[in-house]
Order: sequence, then structure tokens, then C-alpha cells
Amino acid sequence: MILPSDSILRNPPQVISPKQILVFNAIRYSIDICEISFNRLMDNLDEFDKGDPPTEFTIPNIFLDVWSVINNSVIFMKIICREFQISPNEKALAEIKKAKDLRDSNQHIDERLREKILSNELPVYGRLNWRNHKGNNKAFYATLLYSGTFTSKEKISMTISNRTDVTKLIGNINMLEFSDIIREKIGKKWIFREESVVLDQIMADLKKWIQFFDEQVNEQLKDHISAKRHLSDLVLELGPIETK
Repeated sequence: MILPSDSILRNPPQVISPKQILVFNAIRYSIDICEISFNRLMDNLDEFDKGDPPTEFTIPNIFLDVWSVINNSVIFMKIICREFQISPNEKALAEIKKAKDLRDSNQHIDERLREKILSNELPVYGRLNWRNHKGNNKAFYATLLYSGTFTSKEKISMTISNRTDVTKLIGNINMLEFSDIIREKIGKKWIFREESVVLDQIMADLKKWIQFFDEQVNEQLKDHISAKRHLSDLVLELGPIETK
């Protein structure tokens, strides 16, 4: 678990102001959703690598979790930059900053379809590749996923990352690199280029940030550790409600 179950960020003491609690809530949920999505993604990729016949939802499920990690890591970055005056140019935000470019471009997917994707046979929701070490074999297998239907085999381009700066996570599957097209303004001209992010690195960076914030909060509120805590995650059930 990236954010410890006993973290003050999860259950803040009542001495904390409502504004601070809202920030804590936003951090907690963005991190938890990233972790849930990434773990589910790893499980689905593991099943995929076993060679089970895919269903109609197998690959969309994979890209669902990819985009969930991207979207919520960007939410996390925007929160901490706004609330704690952290520069988005921090080295430990570099991968998430690239994810923001992908997210921003995806929000204009209707424009991208006509501007670039259609004319270049590009995957509508991006492409994903990863490495998998099977058994005790030191060599790795590379798997590449292309989202959506393609009409020209000659135009499809899939590359495997050769990056060496990525934090290695525990497990057989690693180097989950997601790629898509973004629009970038150079001078007065808009250009299109491919951007890639490594999801492993995003998760490793999120973990470092949470460790940092957790230590800072614990230090600042050490005199209130045993204070009464706020309640979280309310669930209400109403009923039975009769219908006509």
C-alpha cells in the first residue's frame, strides 16, 4: 500500500481545518485510485501473458487502467503544485508531467481524430508495450498492444523502449511504456509528436512523494497523533422505498 492505512492523510485529526482535509482527501483518493488501477493492470497483463483467449473487453480493460493511472497521477501533481507551491518542473514529477500532455491531448480526441490519427493510422487510445521475464529465464519477452482496428499493416509502428533510467519494480512484468500523440506549439506553429510515459516510473515517483508528505505531516502533527480523528468514507443506505 502506497499510502499507509494509519496515515494521518487518511484519517486526519479534528484539529485540522476543513480546507486542509479537502486537500488530504484529494491526495488520498488520487493515490489510491492510481494504485488500484496499476495493480489491476498488472494482474490483467499477467493473465494476458499466460495466453488465455482474449474477450471483447480484455484489451479495453487494460487501456482503461492505463488511462486511470495517467489521469489520477496528473490530478495528484496538480494538487500538490497548487497547494504546496511545488514546481511542476521538479525532477520527481518529470514522468507525470509527460502524462499530463497525454491527458490534455486525449481530452481533445475529437480533434485528434481528424488532425493526425486518421491520416497516420494511429491507435485511437494509444499503444502499450511491456517486458515480461518468464520463469528463471534472464531474457525478456516483449508484448505490444495497439488499441482499436487498423486498416493498413504497413503504417503501424510499434517500438520497444530502450530507457535505462526507470525505477525497477518487483515482479516479472516491467517497463510498461504507454505511447500516444500530443499536440505541441513550437513558436506560432502547432506540431504533432509522439509522447511516451513509463507507468512503472509514475508509480515509483508517486510512492516517493507520498513518503515525503507522510513524513512531513507526521512531524508537523506529532502532538496530535492521539487526538480524535475525523470519520471518513460515509455510506448511507435508505430503504426499503416503495415504487408505484
